[in-house]
Amino acid sequence: MKIRTISMIVLLVAAVATLPLPAAAYVRTVTESGASTAWKTPCVTMEFSLGAAPPELDAQGYLSAAQAAGVAWSQASLDGVNRCTNVILTVVSVPDVAGKIGLDYHNRLIFRQGQWCSDPLPKDGSCNDPSALALTSVFQNTDTGEILDADLEVNATDFTWGDYVAHPEESDAQDFQGAITHEFGHVIGLSHTCFSPGGTFADGTLIPRPTDNQGNPVPDCNAGNLPPIITQATMYVSVATPSAEFELRSLSPDDMQAACDIYLFATNFECVAPSRLGSTSDGGCSYSGPTGRDSVAGVLAILALGLALRRRRW
Repeated sequence: MKIRTISMIVLLVAAVATLPLPAAAYVRTVTESGASTAWKTPCVTMEFSLGAAPPELDAQGYLSAAQAAGVAWSQASLDGVNRCTNVILTVVSVPDVAGKIGLDYHNRLIFRQGQWCSDPLPKDGSCNDPSALALTSVFQNTDTGEILDADLEVNATDFTWGDYVAHPEESDAQDFQGAITHEFGHVIGLSHTCFSPGGTFADGTLIPRPTDNQGNPVPDCNAGNLPPIITQATMYVSVATPSAEFELRSLSPDDMQAACDIYLFATNFECVAPSRLGSTSDGGCSYSGPTGRDSVAGVLAILALGLALRRRRW
């Protein structure tokens, strides 16, 4: 069965809590059967459709930002010197303007302009939440958790994208590199560092509260006084202000620990293509923009894509 996981991340105007609390840990995405997701080997090439790049950056600017986001994960280091992960996230430019998402073994990075709607649309015909900056869909083997395909859609309908470091005066533009660094964390199998209750699997059952890699239940996103080690991670569900978004470019120690634990560095590492057999599920995350809310409005939902799409894409 294919499912689609959507989780929302919201920019908040309120200040982030700064109380020092015990160290947290990273959170992995799991399938409905409870399997943790990961690539067989994390040699992931994202095909970036840059046939008609939106403002404010040009095609090369967007490509460079996305490539830098990939490098952040690929160069994860626990000692600041030695790379400790086998993640190789590569971004290449293709001349397409847009395209479909689905299990076709092409990992796509796409701007949605004109309408913020996925292609193909879900069964109910609805478009995406206009507060969502981006949506990542990850197709995986439901039983084993092996990731088979990942597609990333960027909302260029409701938002303007830019480079906050190079142009901090463009206060209305979202920092593209920061947002994509967050989304690439989902591409390699990571979930948010906090939990938004209420999401359901395709059969209507509630998604259980996840645990971090240390076995601790993940706290609610709307809980007060979350420790900085949670709120300052690239994989946190929110940032305090749009100007802080660029901080997502730099991985926190927990983010790097995740990349290095899940994809442990090996000198004899060889890239292997993902499997093409078995049941699959599709998970993802959307990173959302300003909504004027005064609390985290994290949403986690898993929606059915349908068997027909799976057959068409295979």
